[in-house]
Amino acid sequence: MRTSTLSADLPAHFSVRQSISVVGHEPEILSRIYDDPIKICILQRVLSTDVKQYVAYLRKEHVGFELAQPINVAHIRKRLNAWLPQHHALNAFIEDVNWLVEMFACLFDLESVGLRLNILTKTMCPRFHTDKVPCRLITTYAGKGTEWLDSNTIDRVMLAACNESKEKAEEFARQYPIQSLQEGDIALFKGERWGEQDDYGVIHRSPTLDRNETRLLLTLDFA
Repeated sequence: MRTSTLSADLPAHFSVRQSISVVGHEPEILSRIYDDPIKICILQRVLSTDVKQYVAYLRKEHVGFELAQPINVAHIRKRLNAWLPQHHALNAFIEDVNWLVEMFACLFDLESVGLRLNILTKTMCPRFHTDKVPCRLITTYAGKGTEWLDSNTIDRVMLAACNESKEKAEEFARQYPIQSLQEGDIALFKGERWGEQDDYGVIHRSPTLDRNETRLLLTLDFA
């Protein structure tokens, strides 16, 4: 078998781009977050009809809704039932959030998590950035998903330059195609405080929202 000489043939200022992401349809894919090269794990799924009904209700009747609380994993159902607007499909939504919380807590041996649930009406973080956390779970229940860059070769100088103007951002995007999470995707994003790594967390940003457009975003953090 012929051995590839691609790396050796490249000029010094070029580098082979290594993917930092893995995608799957089974929950076990999320455990790959502990693999050194991996910074993003994405579990793809289809939301149930009942969950979609509750999400649609929230977006229509509770625009601007925001919940941000540290929650003990053992009390998640009780707390959400008290905090969330009542609806016939509420239990289905609570069970879905509870499943996410239990997976996140199990992966990182947590007793409590920091939960944030927002109906966003504008772009929350329009600039590419990394999060100052060990790891964050992100899922968009409805609307556009978080945008991210699948590359290990981007440094802070390049990142700052691409955020200076729309023109530079577009030029940057041609070199590093922007990826997007889809509705229902469950993603783990490594942050800057992951272990003792010397490199940076996942570079990402919020999607641009048009007028009257909303998205329902859930994030989980270490409490």
